[in-house]
Amino acid sequence: MSTDYDVIVVGAGIFGSCTAYNCQKLGLKTLLLEQFELGHVNGSSHGKSRITRYAHTEVEYVPLVSDAYEQIFELERIRGEKLWKKTGLLWVSTGNEVEKIHNNLKSKNIEHEVVKGTEIESRYPQFKFNDEWNGLIDPMGGVIYANKWLHAFQDQFKKIGGIIHDHEAVLSHSENGEILSVVTPKSRYTTKKIIFTVGCWITKFLPHVNFNIEPISISVCYWKAKNQADSFLLNEDHYPVVIAQEMDLKVFHYSLPDTDYPGAIKFCYHYGDPLTKDNKHPEQRSQRCIDLPADFIKKYMPVVDGSAPTKVDKCIYTNSPDDHYIIGRVPGKNANILVGGCGSGSGFKVAPGIGKALAEMAAGRKTTVDVSFFSADRFKPSKI
Repeated sequence: MSTDYDVIVVGAGIFGSCTAYNCQKLGLKTLLLEQFELGHVNGSSHGKSRITRYAHTEVEYVPLVSDAYEQIFELERIRGEKLWKKTGLLWVSTGNEVEKIHNNLKSKNIEHEVVKGTEIESRYPQFKFNDEWNGLIDPMGGVIYANKWLHAFQDQFKKIGGIIHDHEAVLSHSENGEILSVVTPKSRYTTKKIIFTVGCWITKFLPHVNFNIEPISISVCYWKAKNQADSFLLNEDHYPVVIAQEMDLKVFHYSLPDTDYPGAIKFCYHYGDPLTKDNKHPEQRSQRCIDLPADFIKKYMPVVDGSAPTKVDKCIYTNSPDDHYIIGRVPGKNANILVGGCGSGSGFKVAPGIGKALAEMAAGRKTTVDVSFFSADRFKPSKI
């Protein structure tokens, strides 16, 4: 029996767009379905900026980052378009996270530098830390131009023969042996493989997955300099991308230059508030999501005005119970159904590598990068 497609990818965020592109690149006839318009703001892939970095506390992430860099370099060459800005990453922590990252990067021969807290100010006058802090500089860290990445992968996918249908929600999917079908309001498609890259909507399609997902609403805060004369210190030529951990308080922040709004850095608390039952942002935002980054700025960032953010945007995080990605099969489900998800907060930069791994799985190939660390097999079955 013939099928309409070799692969149907459901969800055209950054995971889905990278996956569809890599599937088509491997010669698989691919359809990419999106329930909203392309580039919509209802999920986790919109906006102008994200962080890229080699630095991770788990070494399993580093090869995915390397693969992603290679794909982006190739895409920039093909398109003649700049897709990211190398600013360097500053990771600061009051615990032993810097030592973990140092060991991971050293094991992979990745260039980096470890610095004392008091040495950071001479490199980056935007910050002032004491010796309770340790820092690590990852020179390959930088700003991803997020909207440009998303458009580039979608556009290249179409240029090599891929098909995108937006405003076409998936109502259901079914199995008939090795042939799968996908039903939308507009049509019924048959396919050999389905790959779900649907963020917080994953339990809609796989309601009894063996892990619990609790999507949250993130308050994305932007802050200006105290003095206009210091605003240049917040731009991409002077301000690094930043990860900041106050381990004693169990508080995790991230920060980027003024890419989104000129003159205002992005500085945010890494966690947020639960979504509503229909995956919407709550009407009331937790003040904690404003106060925590404000407190950090007041204590450690002398050139930034921490009295109040100048703007607050919203984003959705969808994470697994252990905060690591889900890549591949879901136990107990059809082997021809794959999932790429739970990447919010850190997944944008590795989306090309994840997309390539999922495409290779769909093609029946060995993955270029070992992604077994991210298998859903690590979770015990949820109680139904």
